[in-house]
Amino acid sequence: MKKLLLVLVFSLLALNVANAKEVNLSCELSKFFTREFTLGDDKQTPLSQLDPNYLEKKTIVFDVEREKFLGSNLILRNEYKSVLFTEEEIYFKTKGFSNNKNSLFWDTRLNRITGELTRVTRPTESYIKARLKMADARTYLGWKQTEIYQCKVVDKLF
Repeated sequence: MKKLLLVLVFSLLALNVANAKEVNLSCELSKFFTREFTLGDDKQTPLSQLDPNYLEKKTIVFDVEREKFLGSNLILRNEYKSVLFTEEEIYFKTKGFSNNKNSLFWDTRLNRITGELTRVTRPTESYIKARLKMADARTYLGWKQTEIYQCKVVDKLF
């Protein structure tokens, strides 16, 4: 009886996963801005001057019915804590990233109405405080990079 119950439960779980309705997005970079200092202005960089890696199409996959993020080659799993789905936006709650040289966090939001994905990269507060304590703290305090992608729903990504 227990085996039959286990088979039934696993079958239902497998069926549930198989019936997930995926929404596949293909995103292209449309604008790229940088700011070097906190009080500085954002400067737009022409797309022709960017590293070709930025210009590659990015993919994002969601199960919108269950409000789940399924994967992307732009948004990595180690950069966010959770994903918040609202009527107008899908927001990735950041947890930041740290290695020996950098401590960064990302603010990534997808506008569900316009298809515009905005991704802002900044140093974390702890990184800035550590740089201020250094003797020659010549660093770009307050730098930020903003990437704006235009995303469209596609049938399948592969």
